[in-house]
Amino acid sequence: MSETKIKTKKNKRNAVLYKEMTLDMKRPKILIIALLLNVFLAPIAVCFFIGIMIAAMNGLCSYRVLAWYLIVMVYVEAFILLFVTPAITAGSVSLEKERQTLDVLLTTRMTPWEIIKGKYGSDFILLAFMVISTFPLLSIVFIYGGISFLQLLYIGVVLIVFIGFISCFGVFFSALTKNTILSVILTYLFLMIYLSVTFMLPIILLTVVAAINDALYYDTQLFAFITDPNFINGDLLIMLGTPNPIYMIYDVIGNTIGYNIEDVSVRGMISIANTLPHITEKNLLLKAWTPISMVEMILMSLGLLRLSAVLLNPIKGKQKPINNRKKNNKQPVRKVENGVQT
Repeated sequence: MSETKIKTKKNKRNAVLYKEMTLDMKRPKILIIALLLNVFLAPIAVCFFIGIMIAAMNGLCSYRVLAWYLIVMVYVEAFILLFVTPAITAGSVSLEKERQTLDVLLTTRMTPWEIIKGKYGSDFILLAFMVISTFPLLSIVFIYGGISFLQLLYIGVVLIVFIGFISCFGVFFSALTKNTILSVILTYLFLMIYLSVTFMLPIILLTVVAAINDALYYDTQLFAFITDPNFINGDLLIMLGTPNPIYMIYDVIGNTIGYNIEDVSVRGMISIANTLPHITEKNLLLKAWTPISMVEMILMSLGLLRLSAVLLNPIKGKQKPINNRKKNNKQPVRKVENGVQT
């Protein structure tokens, strides 16, 4: 009799993601948050739109107005997302700990990595929906042209990568701590330190290199052989700012606008070439600043999520006890011979 093999298909659907998304879609939370974001952006759009109409009636409308509109809208949106994202993601895992339901999830067949992916994925989809909901306000620039749909879509992708990167810190501290309030505080504190350090570090190092070059060049007694005022080439230190999302957003806006506003060059990180002696506008690193930043942030996000899964693992660092008894410690076997125990 032939044996029948029953093939069972593995369910690839993430149960945590499915549950969280089902609950979020039933609640008005997602619509309220998206509405609040657009409520903050709408007055800015209305003011610029009125200004554009008045300038058009007087025949004074220029591309400069649209450039400033896009700059203000994108930075205000990024600023709001920077404060909203940790508040949403910092309680993703810690709330399960407070409700004492995390142990139930860990007893299922789901691995800690799948739980982290589900928690992160639900929050990321919610925040991505918020970014997409602001596209109608950003698309006002289409009225007078100058920016294509692909350029606007590129800005949206950068903002989505930005919130995905910020979300990882909230999930990480949520997995690290057992209290939601503490997780939120640590997330905001770490983001403040991270953004400040990655923003100021290239500037400080370049300033130090410039000061050293000036000291060497003008010291004609000890360093008379140095004839180049930029003897030490520290221009590539600017690349230390690629993990900073502030530089990334500035670069994508500059590449989209490509315009000089009142002697202020808004051409992204290419404008840095005018301030550094050894870097020109043809430098490939500065031209690919935004893609490099996006790749670095995606890799850092994956690393933080993996580390969060390790922190969530209940058996991390624990080893099974091994009972290694020596033969000398064994009790001697007693034999019974003729009713007498020996």
